[in-house]
Amino acid sequence: MQFRFTRFKKKYLIIFTFFLLLVVLYYIFILKDLPSPEKLGRYEVPQTTLILDRNGKLLYELFTGENRKLVKLKNIPKSVQETTIAIEDKDFYRHQGINPVGGILRATSQIVLKRQLQGGSTITQQLIKSALLTPERTVVRKIKEIILAFWAERLYTKDEIL
Repeated sequence: MQFRFTRFKKKYLIIFTFFLLLVVLYYIFILKDLPSPEKLGRYEVPQTTLILDRNGKLLYELFTGENRKLVKLKNIPKSVQETTIAIEDKDFYRHQGINPVGGILRATSQIVLKRQLQGGSTITQQLIKSALLTPERTVVRKIKEIILAFWAERLYTKDEIL
């Protein structure tokens, strides 16, 4: 009996070690080209170029794709901030960068319905995706997004993320 139990333990120890090694190698593969979330503090948001005459009168506005103007958070009415958070990420002030429940529900829906669904990302994940990662929709990119969002929440306050 002792011999069977030892052989049984050894077999499962080998399987566990193999899977642990796979997880570690996959983690290293993902981390090797992961950008630092510290770059968020230096990220230059593409904005509209304003061309003025010598008197400061606006002549032209140039933009490619999106017409953006940066606005400080303190200049956005509290009701607009609260509404945006309620629509985009109602648990923004309660989570640590990721919403595991939302992610699991989204993944389950995608598997069951067999189509791409929108949503499921937190505001922090959306910031990471638009500022640091490519827009591709892959599992590897999503894992990178989750790691970076978790990391960014340790570096920045919620107001800085907004």
